[in-house]
Amino acid sequence: MTHNYNKEIRAVVLIVAFKLLILLLLPLTGDEAYFISWARHLMPGYYDHPPMVGWLIYLMSFVSDNYLFYRLFSFATMLAVAYILYRMLTLHVSKEIALLSALALLASPVDLLVVMITNDIPLLLFGSLGTLFLLYSFETKQWLRYSVLSGIFLGLAFLSKYFAVFLMLGLLLFVGYTYRKRALKNSAVILMVVLLFVAQNLYFNYHNCWNNILFNFLSRTAQSHFQFKSVILYFIILIYLVTPWGLYYLIQARFSMPSVTLRNLSIAVLSVALGIFFIVSLKKSIGLHWLLLFIPYLFMLFSSLSPETLRTLIRYNARFSYLHITLLLIILMVPISLFKEHKKYGAALLFVHPQSICKALDAHNISRLFAYGYSTAALLSYHCNRDIHMLYNTNKYGRLDDKLFDITTLQNQTFALFDKRAFNTRDTALFTSTCNRITIEELPVEGATYHLLTCEGFDYDAYKTTVLNTIKEKFYTLPSWLPRGDCYFLQRYYP
Repeated sequence: MTHNYNKEIRAVVLIVAFKLLILLLLPLTGDEAYFISWARHLMPGYYDHPPMVGWLIYLMSFVSDNYLFYRLFSFATMLAVAYILYRMLTLHVSKEIALLSALALLASPVDLLVVMITNDIPLLLFGSLGTLFLLYSFETKQWLRYSVLSGIFLGLAFLSKYFAVFLMLGLLLFVGYTYRKRALKNSAVILMVVLLFVAQNLYFNYHNCWNNILFNFLSRTAQSHFQFKSVILYFIILIYLVTPWGLYYLIQARFSMPSVTLRNLSIAVLSVALGIFFIVSLKKSIGLHWLLLFIPYLFMLFSSLSPETLRTLIRYNARFSYLHITLLLIILMVPISLFKEHKKYGAALLFVHPQSICKALDAHNISRLFAYGYSTAALLSYHCNRDIHMLYNTNKYGRLDDKLFDITTLQNQTFALFDKRAFNTRDTALFTSTCNRITIEELPVEGATYHLLTCEGFDYDAYKTTVLNTIKEKFYTLPSWLPRGDCYFLQRYYP
């Protein structure tokens, strides 16, 4: 086998090696820092999404608290998913087709771009494992064992991100159509296990202002409207994932998969997920990461190709990945100092040289420091090794700080607020109305200019009127159809 697949394996190994290099060179992102802050405040759930990525980072932190170590989970996940795809395919097609399809995935830019540790990574891993064990439950005699395992991993996927529901709906459609009456007992066991994980999330939400539900189904869609460009972008992303030449080969092969079971599986899962995402794209832009969970089912379609065509596909995918590698390495290795005149230089420096900003802040000897944005707060918290919370921000993102920090403790206190942009007239008016005295100064760091506001004599009542009331109305006002449970925000500020 080594001799037969030498070229393909060599191309994949080279891409994987460069992926490791990119993993090392890419600075910590704001979302990664935010998820790391989840792990540093271990809870049964968090504001934005179900808690799995925070729990995983927390477990990994016992070995190392370095974000590069956390990224190894993402690195290992894509290798594992390619192997899971191989195992799913070998149930119904030749090992040669299965191996080449898995190598096509590892040779594609999709694999290359998955380096950050986000909630989409455990979603992809656990969702893929759940599907594999579901197939095993029908294709082997140990149906009960594999049904339980499938339920566990699909439940873990649900606790990673709600997109897991789309996968489970597709799987339900698949087993019902493919296995008919045989599907009942397996599906019943899987469903009972999954419901245990759903119950945990519902329990958390009921006692925590329905955070995940309000964020994912109300806050994120509040200002959605029809956008033709987002529909076009959605189809461009789909073509990018399978690649134009991959789509050409699939059309040429008429999507004629040799296995009825695999065909039913991929069609059921993809029709549900891609159909829902198409509807969403009518009013909201679809991100590439939204589709990550469904990558294995897209690459499952390539089992319809001949070994010779699959080898050609791998070769073209690898060349496409080499282009990505070249561009990414150029971007990551170009000195940031060359862009000092660019308006985004300060924002970029926050990612590339955060320690310089931490030193500048330490020189001011600030005991109470806050940031205006959640991403900035999370990055500084990680790199400066101190808890920095978001303040004055009424955005829907990063609202976990509403739970972590009690604003009432700032009454009559002095604190500083950091931001990478200049405070405008509206900001200044807000600060003046909530502080007895404010001073704003520039904070120069390596050619960038940041801004630091000092608030003396903070007025909590004024802040409640101008900021907290807005936050309450936007994010903590429950719709009538949700039962009333505990809500830390309302209990703390509106008892």
